[in-house]
Amino acid sequence: MIIAATTLALPASLQAAELRLVEYHQRNLAYIIVPKTDKKLQALVLFHDWGGLTEEAILQAAKIAEEGYVVFLPDLFGGKAPKTREEAQPLVEKILKTDHKQELMANVHSGLQLLESVDDVEPDEVSICGFGMGEQVATYISKSDIRPTLPLLAEA
Repeated sequence: MIIAATTLALPASLQAAELRLVEYHQRNLAYIIVPKTDKKLQALVLFHDWGGLTEEAILQAAKIAEEGYVVFLPDLFGGKAPKTREEAQPLVEKILKTDHKQELMANVHSGLQLLESVDDVEPDEVSICGFGMGEQVATYISKSDIRPTLPLLAEA
């Protein structure tokens, strides 16, 4: 469900993208950054660093979108905004715990389902990456049994 669509907080060089705040998987929030173009684009799931879903994370995602991707930036911390790495550490550890794998994969799968409904997305394989701590999450997923494809493609 789209909560808001805005170009709020994007610098002038990135105004050619739409920033959509969405609610998905168990009322989690995420941003989808969609470049304004007439063609369908590959999707990228981007995991944020230890600071959470900050303005800096949104700007980094928007810069990647500017390169021609629809970027899905989920909030891995469920609305929590740690001020220090020490505050973030328990949140990061929880994400990467073996017994949390099911929840992380359900979250990612739900995000992929949401991306499937975005008209601007090419139904092709989806890239997954992250920066800082988010890179650990992306690596964890790449070593798992989940394959980052849109559900429609997975069924074909």
